[in-house]
Amino acid sequence: MLVLTRKPGQTIQIMPAAGVSPDLTVAELFAQGPIELTVTQVQGMQVKIGIAASRELLVLRKELTAPGDTPGD
Repeated sequence: MLVLTRKPGQTIQIMPAAGVSPDLTVAELFAQGPIELTVTQVQGMQVKIGIAASRELLVLRKELTAPGDTPGD
C-alpha cells in the first residue's frame, strides 16, 4: 500500500504504468481487483490516503507528472 499525504486542492493521479498496453480495456486493468483508497489519518488541513492498486496502475502525486504525461494535459 502506498500512503500519500495531501492538502486541500492537491491531486493524486492513477494511470496505466509504463509498458502497459494502451489498448487494455477497463475490465483488463481491474482484473486483479479494485483500487482501494483508505484514509489513514486526518490532521488539520492534511489527509493521509493509503492506495492499494494493481502494479499495472501507476499512482503519482500530480506535481510529479510533466504536462503532456497525462490525459487531458
